[in-house]
Amino acid sequence: MNLRDLNKVWEIKALKKKPREDEAMKILEKVANQVQPIMTRRKWRVKLLSEFWPTNPRLLGVNVNRGVQVKLRLRRANNDGDFLSYHEILDTMLHELCHNAHAPHNASFYKLWDDLRKECEELMSKGITGTGQGFDAPGKRLGGFSLQPPLSSLRSTAAKAAENRVRSGNLLPSGPQRLGGDSSIMSHLSPIQAAAMAAERRLLDDIWCGSQSTDEALQDQENDSTEPVRETLTSLNARSAKRSSSCSNTTNSSPPSSSHQWGSDIIDLTEEPSESRFIKRSCNPSDIGQEG
Repeated sequence: MNLRDLNKVWEIKALKKKPREDEAMKILEKVANQVQPIMTRRKWRVKLLSEFWPTNPRLLGVNVNRGVQVKLRLRRANNDGDFLSYHEILDTMLHELCHNAHAPHNASFYKLWDDLRKECEELMSKGITGTGQGFDAPGKRLGGFSLQPPLSSLRSTAAKAAENRVRSGNLLPSGPQRLGGDSSIMSHLSPIQAAAMAAERRLLDDIWCGSQSTDEALQDQENDSTEPVRETLTSLNARSAKRSSSCSNTTNSSPPSSSHQWGSDIIDLTEEPSESRFIKRSCNPSDIGQEG
Protein backbone atom coordinates (compact mmCIF):
# COMPACT_ATOMS: atom_id res chain seq x y z
CA MET A 1 0.00 0.00 0.00
CA ASN A 2 1.28 3.44 -0.96
CA LEU A 3 1.45 5.62 2.15
CA ARG A 4 0.65 8.66 0.00
CA ASP A 5 -2.85 7.23 -0.34
CA LEU A 6 -3.39 7.97 3.35
CA ASN A 7 -2.65 11.69 3.02
CA LYS A 8 -6.25 12.75 2.63
CA VAL A 9 -9.60 12.84 4.40
CA TRP A 10 -10.43 9.26 5.32
CA GLU A 11 -14.10 9.60 6.21
CA ILE A 12 -16.83 12.23 6.16
CA LYS A 13 -19.94 12.52 8.28
CA ALA A 14 -22.87 14.93 8.17
CA LEU A 15 -25.42 15.49 10.92
CA LYS A 16 -28.32 13.07 10.54
CA LYS A 17 -30.84 15.00 12.61
CA LYS A 18 -30.65 18.13 10.50
CA PRO A 19 -32.55 19.05 7.33
CA ARG A 20 -30.88 18.70 3.92
CA GLU A 21 -28.45 16.02 5.11
CA ASP A 22 -27.62 14.99 1.53
CA GLU A 23 -26.58 18.54 0.68
CA ALA A 24 -24.40 18.68 3.77
CA MET A 25 -22.65 15.48 2.68
CA LYS A 26 -22.03 16.93 -0.78
CA ILE A 27 -20.49 20.06 0.74
CA LEU A 28 -18.14 17.98 2.89
CA GLU A 29 -17.21 15.81 -0.10
CA LYS A 30 -16.49 18.86 -2.21
CA VAL A 31 -14.32 20.40 0.50
CA ALA A 32 -12.43 17.13 1.01
CA ASN A 33 -11.83 16.79 -2.73
CA GLN A 34 -10.62 20.36 -3.10
CA VAL A 35 -8.06 20.22 -0.30
CA GLN A 36 -6.78 16.75 -1.12
CA PRO A 37 -3.93 17.89 -3.41
CA ILE A 38 -2.82 20.24 -0.63
CA MET A 39 -2.93 17.44 1.94
CA THR A 40 -1.07 15.02 -0.31
CA ARG A 41 1.69 17.52 -0.95
CA ARG A 42 2.19 18.18 2.77
CA LYS A 43 1.54 14.62 3.96
CA TRP A 44 -1.40 15.64 6.10
CA ARG A 45 -4.19 13.32 7.17
CA VAL A 46 -7.66 13.88 8.57
CA LYS A 47 -9.26 10.69 9.79
CA LEU A 48 -12.74 12.16 10.07
CA LEU A 49 -14.18 15.32 8.54
CA SER A 50 -17.55 15.93 10.13
CA GLU A 51 -20.25 18.54 10.38
CA PHE A 52 -21.03 20.09 13.73
CA TRP A 53 -23.54 22.63 14.99
CA PRO A 54 -22.15 23.67 18.37
CA THR A 55 -24.11 25.41 21.08
CA ASN A 56 -21.55 28.20 20.93
CA PRO A 57 -22.77 30.19 17.88
CA ARG A 58 -19.33 31.73 17.39
CA LEU A 59 -17.53 28.49 16.60
CA LEU A 60 -16.93 27.79 12.91
CA GLY A 61 -14.38 24.98 13.06
CA VAL A 62 -12.17 22.80 15.22
CA ASN A 63 -9.18 20.55 14.59
CA VAL A 64 -8.98 17.77 17.17
CA ASN A 65 -5.50 16.44 17.90
CA ARG A 66 -3.89 17.62 14.66
CA GLY A 67 -6.09 15.81 12.21
CA VAL A 68 -7.73 13.03 14.19
CA GLN A 69 -10.94 14.89 13.48
CA VAL A 70 -11.86 18.19 11.85
CA LYS A 71 -15.30 19.62 12.54
CA LEU A 72 -16.83 22.33 10.37
CA ARG A 73 -19.92 24.43 10.87
CA LEU A 74 -21.96 24.21 7.68
CA ARG A 75 -25.18 25.83 8.88
CA ARG A 76 -25.99 29.25 10.21
CA ALA A 77 -26.32 29.47 13.97
CA ASN A 78 -29.84 30.89 13.84
CA ASN A 79 -31.15 28.66 11.03
CA ASP A 80 -30.05 25.05 10.67
CA GLY A 81 -31.74 24.80 7.29
CA ASP A 82 -29.55 27.52 5.77
CA PHE A 83 -25.94 26.78 4.82
CA LEU A 84 -22.96 29.12 4.96
CA SER A 85 -21.34 29.84 1.60
CA TYR A 86 -19.18 27.02 0.25
CA HIS A 87 -16.09 29.20 0.02
CA GLU A 88 -16.45 30.38 3.60
CA ILE A 89 -16.56 26.72 4.67
CA LEU A 90 -13.59 25.91 2.43
CA ASP A 91 -11.56 28.76 3.89
CA THR A 92 -12.34 27.50 7.40
CA MET A 93 -11.13 24.06 6.32
CA LEU A 94 -7.84 25.55 5.12
CA HIS A 95 -7.52 27.30 8.47
CA GLU A 96 -8.13 24.11 10.42
CA LEU A 97 -5.63 22.19 8.28
CA CYS A 98 -2.99 24.70 9.34
CA HIS A 99 -3.39 23.36 12.86
CA ASN A 100 -1.95 20.06 11.64
CA ALA A 101 1.36 21.93 11.50
CA HIS A 102 1.01 24.83 13.97
CA ALA A 103 -0.95 24.87 17.22
CA PRO A 104 -1.11 28.61 18.04
CA HIS A 105 -2.34 31.44 15.86
CA ASN A 106 1.12 32.90 15.36
CA ALA A 107 3.09 34.35 12.44
CA SER A 108 4.05 30.90 11.13
CA PHE A 109 0.41 29.84 11.23
CA TYR A 110 -0.80 32.82 9.24
CA LYS A 111 1.97 32.51 6.68
CA LEU A 112 0.95 28.91 6.10
CA TRP A 113 -2.73 29.85 5.87
CA ASP A 114 -1.96 32.46 3.23
CA ASP A 115 0.19 29.92 1.35
CA LEU A 116 -2.65 27.40 1.40
CA ARG A 117 -5.08 30.00 0.12
CA LYS A 118 -2.83 30.85 -2.79
CA GLU A 119 -2.33 27.18 -3.58
CA CYS A 120 -6.06 26.53 -3.38
CA GLU A 121 -6.80 29.52 -5.60
CA GLU A 122 -4.44 28.11 -8.22
CA LEU A 123 -6.04 24.66 -8.04
CA MET A 124 -9.50 26.17 -8.36
CA SER A 125 -8.51 28.38 -11.29
CA LYS A 126 -7.35 25.23 -13.10
CA GLY A 127 -10.42 23.25 -12.08
CA ILE A 128 -8.28 20.66 -10.28
CA THR A 129 -9.62 18.58 -7.43
CA GLY A 130 -8.50 15.31 -5.83
CA THR A 131 -5.26 13.50 -6.63
CA GLY A 132 -6.34 10.53 -8.73
CA GLN A 133 -5.60 8.12 -5.90
CA GLY A 134 -7.48 9.58 -3.01
CA PHE A 135 -10.86 10.63 -1.75
CA ASP A 136 -12.54 11.16 -5.13
CA ALA A 137 -10.81 8.21 -6.95
CA PRO A 138 -10.10 9.00 -9.66
CA GLY A 139 -9.12 12.66 -9.57
CA LYS A 140 -10.46 14.82 -12.35
CA ARG A 141 -11.02 18.31 -13.62
CA LEU A 142 -14.51 19.52 -12.86
CA GLY A 143 -16.11 21.17 -15.84
CA GLY A 144 -16.96 24.82 -15.23
CA PHE A 145 -15.27 24.88 -11.84
CA SER A 146 -12.64 27.35 -13.05
CA LEU A 147 -15.39 29.86 -13.79
CA GLN A 148 -15.90 30.41 -10.08
CA PRO A 149 -14.28 33.55 -8.70
CA PRO A 150 -10.96 33.09 -6.89
CA LEU A 151 -10.97 32.39 -3.18
CA SER A 152 -9.50 35.81 -2.37
CA SER A 153 -12.53 37.65 -3.79
CA LEU A 154 -14.90 35.22 -2.14
CA ARG A 155 -13.21 35.89 1.19
CA SER A 156 -14.32 39.49 0.82
CA THR A 157 -17.87 38.27 0.26
CA ALA A 158 -17.65 36.04 3.33
CA ALA A 159 -16.27 38.91 5.40
CA LYS A 160 -19.11 41.20 4.32
CA ALA A 161 -21.68 38.53 5.18
CA ALA A 162 -20.07 38.05 8.58
CA GLU A 163 -20.16 41.80 9.21
CA ASN A 164 -23.86 41.83 8.38
CA ARG A 165 -24.41 39.03 10.88
CA VAL A 166 -22.72 41.09 13.58
CA ARG A 167 -24.79 44.16 12.75
CA SER A 168 -27.99 42.13 12.79
CA GLY A 169 -27.31 41.15 16.39
CA ASN A 170 -26.14 37.57 15.92
CA LEU A 171 -22.89 38.44 17.73
CA LEU A 172 -20.78 36.32 15.41
CA PRO A 173 -17.14 37.32 14.84
CA SER A 174 -15.80 38.23 11.44
CA GLY A 175 -14.88 34.63 10.65
CA PRO A 176 -12.24 33.52 8.20
CA GLN A 177 -10.81 36.47 6.36
CA ARG A 178 -7.45 38.06 5.77
CA LEU A 179 -7.27 40.43 8.76
CA GLY A 180 -3.66 41.38 9.34
CA GLY A 181 -2.49 38.52 7.17
CA ASP A 182 -2.01 40.14 3.77
CA SER A 183 1.71 40.76 3.34
CA SER A 184 1.08 43.54 0.81
CA ILE A 185 -0.84 45.47 3.47
CA MET A 186 1.43 44.62 6.37
CA SER A 187 4.51 45.83 4.48
CA HIS A 188 3.14 49.40 4.49
CA LEU A 189 2.42 49.50 8.22
CA SER A 190 4.66 50.60 11.04
CA PRO A 191 5.87 47.83 13.39
CA ILE A 192 3.39 48.96 16.04
CA GLN A 193 0.49 49.06 13.56
CA ALA A 194 1.41 45.65 12.15
CA ALA A 195 1.66 44.15 15.63
CA ALA A 196 -1.71 45.62 16.61
CA MET A 197 -3.37 44.29 13.45
CA ALA A 198 -1.86 40.84 13.97
CA ALA A 199 -3.03 40.83 17.60
CA GLU A 200 -6.54 41.77 16.52
CA ARG A 201 -6.59 38.94 14.04
CA ARG A 202 -5.45 36.43 16.66
CA LEU A 203 -8.14 37.56 19.08
CA LEU A 204 -10.87 37.15 16.46
CA ASP A 205 -9.57 33.77 15.34
CA ASP A 206 -9.38 32.63 18.95
CA ILE A 207 -13.16 33.08 19.07
CA TRP A 208 -14.37 31.44 15.87
CA CYS A 209 -11.71 28.71 15.55
CA GLY A 210 -11.95 25.88 18.08
CA SER A 211 -8.45 24.50 17.70
CA GLN A 212 -6.13 25.41 20.54
CA SER A 213 -7.15 25.11 24.19
CA THR A 214 -7.33 21.63 25.66
CA ASP A 215 -9.97 21.91 28.37
CA GLU A 216 -13.02 23.37 26.64
CA ALA A 217 -15.88 20.96 26.13
CA LEU A 218 -17.46 21.65 22.74
CA GLN A 219 -21.06 20.68 23.29
CA ASP A 220 -22.75 19.90 19.99
CA GLN A 221 -26.45 20.64 19.73
CA GLU A 222 -26.88 17.19 18.21
CA ASN A 223 -25.67 15.55 21.42
CA ASP A 224 -28.54 13.77 23.17
CA SER A 225 -26.65 13.63 26.46
CA THR A 226 -28.41 15.09 29.49
CA GLU A 227 -25.12 16.15 31.02
CA PRO A 228 -24.93 19.92 31.64
CA VAL A 229 -23.05 21.98 29.10
CA ARG A 230 -19.67 23.09 30.44
CA GLU A 231 -17.71 25.72 28.60
CA THR A 232 -14.30 26.91 29.69
CA LEU A 233 -13.54 30.60 29.41
CA THR A 234 -10.41 32.66 29.26
CA SER A 235 -9.82 36.29 30.12
CA LEU A 236 -9.64 38.10 26.81
CA ASN A 237 -8.80 41.34 28.58
CA ALA A 238 -5.84 39.77 30.35
CA ARG A 239 -4.56 38.15 27.17
CA SER A 240 -5.02 41.37 25.21
CA ALA A 241 -3.07 43.34 27.81
CA LYS A 242 -0.32 40.73 27.85
CA ARG A 243 -0.03 40.79 24.05
CA SER A 244 -0.07 44.59 23.94
CA SER A 245 2.77 44.66 26.46
CA SER A 246 4.62 42.07 24.43
CA CYS A 247 4.15 44.06 21.21
CA SER A 248 5.45 47.28 22.80
CA ASN A 249 8.64 45.53 23.91
CA THR A 250 9.25 43.60 20.69
CA THR A 251 12.60 45.21 19.95
CA ASN A 252 13.98 44.43 23.41
CA SER A 253 12.58 40.95 23.84
CA SER A 254 14.17 37.66 22.88
CA PRO A 255 12.56 35.47 20.19
CA PRO A 256 9.62 33.44 21.48
CA SER A 257 10.13 29.82 22.31
CA SER A 258 9.24 27.38 19.56
CA SER A 259 7.38 25.22 22.04
CA HIS A 260 3.77 26.02 22.86
CA GLN A 261 1.69 24.55 25.64
CA TRP A 262 -1.85 24.21 24.34
CA GLY A 263 -4.52 25.44 26.72
CA SER A 264 -2.03 27.05 29.10
CA ASP A 265 -4.25 30.10 29.66
CA ILE A 266 -7.51 28.28 30.27
CA ILE A 267 -9.59 29.30 33.26
CA ASP A 268 -12.30 27.00 34.60
CA LEU A 269 -15.79 28.36 35.12
CA THR A 270 -15.82 26.78 38.58
CA GLU A 271 -13.32 29.44 39.67
CA GLU A 272 -16.09 32.06 39.37
CA PRO A 273 -13.72 34.81 38.17
CA SER A 274 -14.84 38.40 38.57
CA GLU A 275 -13.53 39.83 35.34
CA SER A 276 -15.39 39.60 32.04
CA ARG A 277 -14.56 36.48 30.04
CA PHE A 278 -15.07 35.30 26.52
CA ILE A 279 -15.58 31.82 25.12
CA LYS A 280 -12.33 30.27 23.95
CA ARG A 281 -11.90 27.49 21.53
CA SER A 282 -10.51 23.99 21.91
CA CYS A 283 -7.92 22.14 19.84
CA ASN A 284 -7.77 18.85 21.69
CA PRO A 285 -11.13 18.70 23.45
CA SER A 286 -11.69 15.75 25.72
CA ASP A 287 -15.45 16.03 25.71
CA ILE A 288 -16.86 16.75 22.26
CA GLY A 289 -20.55 16.14 21.79
CA GLN A 290 -21.53 13.28 19.49
CA GLU A 291 -23.28 14.07 16.25
CA GLY A 292 -26.50 12.38 15.42
